[in-house]
Amino acid sequence: RPDFNTTYFKNTYDSIRARTLAEGGAKLVDQSALYSAEGTYNLSKYTSKYADVIVGAVFKNYQLNSEGNLFADAPGAPISVSEYGGYLQATRKIGKKLKFSASGRYDKNQNFKGRFTPRATLTYKLAEYNHIRLSYQTAYRFPSNQQQYIDLGVGSGVRLLGGNEIFKTKYNFSNQLYDLNAFSVGQIVKYDWVQLKPEALTSYELGYRGLLKGGKLLVDVYGYWGQYQDFLGRTLVAQFKNGVPTNASDTSNRYYSLPVNTSDKVKTYGFGLSLDYRLPSNYTVGANVASDLLVDVPENFVAYFNAPKYKANVSFGNTGMGPKKRYGFNLSYRWQQALLYEGDFATGNLPAINNVDAQVSYKLPKTKSIIKVGANNLLNSYYYNAIGNSHIGGLYYVSFGYNVY
Repeated sequence: RPDFNTTYFKNTYDSIRARTLAEGGAKLVDQSALYSAEGTYNLSKYTSKYADVIVGAVFKNYQLNSEGNLFADAPGAPISVSEYGGYLQATRKIGKKLKFSASGRYDKNQNFKGRFTPRATLTYKLAEYNHIRLSYQTAYRFPSNQQQYIDLGVGSGVRLLGGNEIFKTKYNFSNQLYDLNAFSVGQIVKYDWVQLKPEALTSYELGYRGLLKGGKLLVDVYGYWGQYQDFLGRTLVAQFKNGVPTNASDTSNRYYSLPVNTSDKVKTYGFGLSLDYRLPSNYTVGANVASDLLVDVPENFVAYFNAPKYKANVSFGNTGMGPKKRYGFNLSYRWQQALLYEGDFATGNLPAINNVDAQVSYKLPKTKSIIKVGANNLLNSYYYNAIGNSHIGGLYYVSFGYNVY
């Protein structure tokens, strides 16, 4: 490794960063673009006798233009991917306490068949400002453009590929592929290329939201359970020299990370609880905790479910104190449990995050304005939210807000 202070190091450094990935350097070229149009229309003035109805539509066109550095495109020949969809939502009150909402959505990606996804929600009024909600939802996720078209070497001899059929020809996958995870433990298991499919989810949620203690305590609690079909992830495969399994360290072998669907029924569940209490003299205190879990994921399957098992926040503040109640403040503590982060470029253990945010404010009634001084991550405790990302420190600010009305 050349010494940092030498001319040779500088020249080598400049040479590497000047060359693109396709040229064996480190420069990432990506001039991809997204063109999108969407709109909604409220039909309730025509349908209010029966239900409140909203309709909407969306169209997106992606132009993947990396000149072969990130995607399987080429200079001057970007890859075009289009999607479109529409939805209708109807809401109707049934008596004085029950409200029912139903919606249907249709989405189509040019590379996959379209899919219709219905949803329904039932809300029951227990008392004034107290409601129970029950929902049934279906969702549909097309493989992302990266999952379809990425073509990128990420070091360690592994190349990230998309699931589009073009890669079967480009990398001669007519030669048999093998499951690299199985080979690493002494087994020889063939891997058959399977057309990538969209991911589907069916979920149920039950929740309660209400004001208690004479309107001083706001409670919001929910729990959910869901099941995935064709859950999307990645797996490692090997293409051995002459199609014959050999030593995994043979430099003539080729290794790929491919997006795949699992046939296993992957499940997710979680809960959330939030409490906010209004104290005398405009003081407030609040706390919330949430949990999200993914289970039944196949072994050696990269799921990218980068959510902490538990996360929580606690806050204390005042909206008006001191002379003429012009002063205010808010202090909050945020915590996130450590987790195993899985990414295309890097995987590793993400440490727990502990942060304190603080803000003080002063109202100027004559000018209908407010001055705020505060900090996100007050103690400048550096953290990062993905393996390979930059570390994040404190953000300190002063703001001036003016009320037009």
